[in-house]
Amino acid sequence: MIDAMRSKAIGLSVAVLLFATSSKLPMSAPRRSEPIIVGMVPLLAGPQMYNDKVIRTWGFLNLRSDDDALFLHEEDLRIPLLKNSLKLDLTAEQEQQFKALNHTYVIVQGTMRSDGPDGPALASGTLTHITLVHGWAPYVPFEAKKPY
Repeated sequence: MIDAMRSKAIGLSVAVLLFATSSKLPMSAPRRSEPIIVGMVPLLAGPQMYNDKVIRTWGFLNLRSDDDALFLHEEDLRIPLLKNSLKLDLTAEQEQQFKALNHTYVIVQGTMRSDGPDGPALASGTLTHITLVHGWAPYVPFEAKKPY
């Protein structure tokens, strides 16, 4: 009788162990389903902190064939301050789709890739797998009220 109980206990232990090791539960932290919303300044200052993460940010769009980029400000494009930009990995179809937004401020969502702010690339990083480019008007202050 004791041997039968011991056999059942061992069998139950083995079954629990097999179930636990064969279940499809993730062993690491789950991936975020929503993008991280972050401004360009933190992205440019510490791009490696967002490496391989889906982010959403906004900046000044410059579409120029193989040099598509998102700049912190329009002035950064004119000077050009390339470290104040993120390269955009757009498909030819996306370039055509977003052509009307060229040289405007936009919201962009994609996966961040970077070697850090001191990496060998001219830009501070690259946004790949871009899923959103949407026009965005920057804040325009109200006109000062006229004194009565």
